[in-house]
Amino acid sequence: MQRFPLAAVLVFLAATLSAAPSAASVEVVGARHWIAPDHTRIVVDLSGETTWRHHVRENPTRIVVEIDDARFAKQLDPVDVAGGVIERVRFNALTKSRRAQIVVDLTEMLPYDVFFLRQVDSKPDRLVIDIRHPGRGVAPAPTSIDAADSALTAAPLASRASRRIGPESFGDFLVMIDAGHGGEDPGRRNPGGVREKDLALQFSKALKDEIDRRPGYRAELTRDGDYFVSLERRRRLSEEKGAHLYVSVHFNAAPSKAARGTEIFFVSLEGATDRALKELEDVENSADLVGGLPPSDAATSDDLAKMIVNLRQNDCVERSQRLATLLTDKVEHVKGIETRRVKQAEFAVLKSLFIPAVLVEVGFLTNEDDVRFVRSKSNRANYVKALADGVVAYCEEVEIPRIGWRMHTVAKGETLTSIATRYGMDAGALREANGIGPKDGAAIREARRLRVKPR
Repeated sequence: MQRFPLAAVLVFLAATLSAAPSAASVEVVGARHWIAPDHTRIVVDLSGETTWRHHVRENPTRIVVEIDDARFAKQLDPVDVAGGVIERVRFNALTKSRRAQIVVDLTEMLPYDVFFLRQVDSKPDRLVIDIRHPGRGVAPAPTSIDAADSALTAAPLASRASRRIGPESFGDFLVMIDAGHGGEDPGRRNPGGVREKDLALQFSKALKDEIDRRPGYRAELTRDGDYFVSLERRRRLSEEKGAHLYVSVHFNAAPSKAARGTEIFFVSLEGATDRALKELEDVENSADLVGGLPPSDAATSDDLAKMIVNLRQNDCVERSQRLATLLTDKVEHVKGIETRRVKQAEFAVLKSLFIPAVLVEVGFLTNEDDVRFVRSKSNRANYVKALADGVVAYCEEVEIPRIGWRMHTVAKGETLTSIATRYGMDAGALREANGIGPKDGAAIREARRLRVKPR
């Protein structure tokens, strides 16, 4: 029997092992995409961490992302992407180089980002490709819970032009309605598959329609489709739009199926005081991590600026508390849903220095009665009507007196001319402040509430 030196055997084994093919260490489990007005996001689920590379190719224009030491767990077919920015997403297995390749075919070259997100909550490790298309106005397809709900809300009313609100003039109050979660972040869900992000969007659209029907009020949405919006962007949108109020719509969940009812929160600057509330804070504030953005909270370093910020926050907290209280008072009269007391929590989405803000947890997705309530079209209509009534009550009590105006209830026999004379106003200014056109006539209905500016 021929003998070989030990060193030669080891060299032979090393060469044999290095030449033999080995299984990829990471699997591409799946992929999906979301279309937002300013970007399209492609999310690739992975079985673990790895490295990757990306580059641009021309003729045709495309972004190529290659994941090292990876294979596809199953064959992924090409995906056509609506919206006119991305044509399709293709998936190729590069067996020789042991890479998984994702190719994004574009109609034109656009700015893009590729980044990795570690596992969080129910989300696995993910590779994210964001293609930015600001100003493109891509409209995502509407989200519905099921076919029966597809016609839940009427078509949105045409937006009214914004008019300034101040001591000498009066326009529309702008209410920013924030549909919680969205896109990669589904929020809560129940065993039956009802997702918080879908319900939140449908309730928000219904609330927008209800507020738009009120003279002197109009609403806008932080998202109008199924896509991710960061917590900071939601707040910033409200301030950029000049919103007067902010209402964030969510749905709760609890270990106990007996937990039920509506809870309305305003911001706390100190944070939660009990365990259950702390868990709710953690869930709502982790939306950026789940959706694909690390949280950021810039601090103010200048002492004088800090003092001004604190004063503004205190004023905003007081107004937010009153808004939450009046909304709760109105919702209490809605049949079919319990109403809990007003609470405070350190929700990041409520931390605006300028805008009174509340977060509405409509009901518990872990409670069968609450789920039946929120999936009923008539119940939802009653609920959003109560919220809109609360918004109007708050503005009439708090915001209108803040700028030196007040509310007048029309008595029997009164006319616009007599009311204008009583308060020393020009009749045209009275009409404009209340959205009353010149063809509406001088007589107005009894008990109508009018905005007036005493001289």
